[in-house]
Amino acid sequence: MELFRLHAYSVVPQRTAEEQIPVVGGAIRVNADLRSIMESNLQAADFPRQPTVDFNVDETTRTNEVRDLVMAFAFGDGSPARAAALRLAERLAGAMDLRSSACLFVPVAYRAGTKRRVVLWIFPRDEAFQLHTGGPEGPTIELLKDIFSQTSRHRKSALFEGRELRTDFLQGWVLDLQAKSVNVNLDVASFWITRFLDCVPSMHDEVGSRLLAKAVRKAFERTDVPEQRQQLHAAAMAVRHSPNRRITLSTFANRYLDPDIRPMFLSGLPNDETRHALFTFDRQTFDSVLQFRVFELESGVFVSSPLDQIGESVKVHTGATTELTCQGIVRNEFLRARHG
Repeated sequence: MELFRLHAYSVVPQRTAEEQIPVVGGAIRVNADLRSIMESNLQAADFPRQPTVDFNVDETTRTNEVRDLVMAFAFGDGSPARAAALRLAERLAGAMDLRSSACLFVPVAYRAGTKRRVVLWIFPRDEAFQLHTGGPEGPTIELLKDIFSQTSRHRKSALFEGRELRTDFLQGWVLDLQAKSVNVNLDVASFWITRFLDCVPSMHDEVGSRLLAKAVRKAFERTDVPEQRQQLHAAAMAVRHSPNRRITLSTFANRYLDPDIRPMFLSGLPNDETRHALFTFDRQTFDSVLQFRVFELESGVFVSSPLDQIGESVKVHTGATTELTCQGIVRNEFLRARHG
């Protein structure tokens, strides 16, 4: 893709600063050397191997400020693109507190036909020595302060691409080595993905759907309260038929479960990160894990029913005891050594 637009801004952390310092910068003329440098940085980022994130888009309006600004920078001409880049720089300053160092913010846009790619970079400020030789007083060393590191582990980047469509520029890739470190303050590390980009980690659809089914099953097994089991069953059926297929496990809990059973469901998840990871619900995967509801009666009889038949041909009545009735035409029957 062709690099056709590059801006650069000096950004000072403003989130907890008493005195506001405006960002400084603007559009940069792209020459051959700068084009080569940015291509080297792009290759070094190795985005295909980096984690993916999703913009935290409002479900009703399908809007997200950063996504809108990124698309304006990619597709806008003149003033709209400049305004979007400046607003991104200002938002970055507001997302960083004094525990982060000043940085160079560089948004870059590429194009190929109707497709656009935007890469957002931050390079932290650094200091370096420069040796001068051959002077009248012999070799001297100069301390350079206003430089920015391309190789620092605190550098960060994000890549988003697509066409000017409602369905594009929803997911991207992030380079954030600091967030991966176990020895860093989580609030400091999360500013890039959470506060600035307003993104959440994404998850493969099959993985998320399988985790959801397993967490529902675990919660079901942990409770013997009929009403809670009925609610878990109802939640499973609701998510299977919901038109809103983009979901997180935390959203599922808040949307479909009452507060008394929500912690039981969430405790069945591997970690906090998986709670907020977006995925597209895959019904086939979900059903492969949670396809049947099995009842054991006092008589030793086991009744296995597809989830969508509960309340239809299989009726569950709760009261002092839980009773089950089943009615239907027998299509086949078996003799087996074990039930199921």
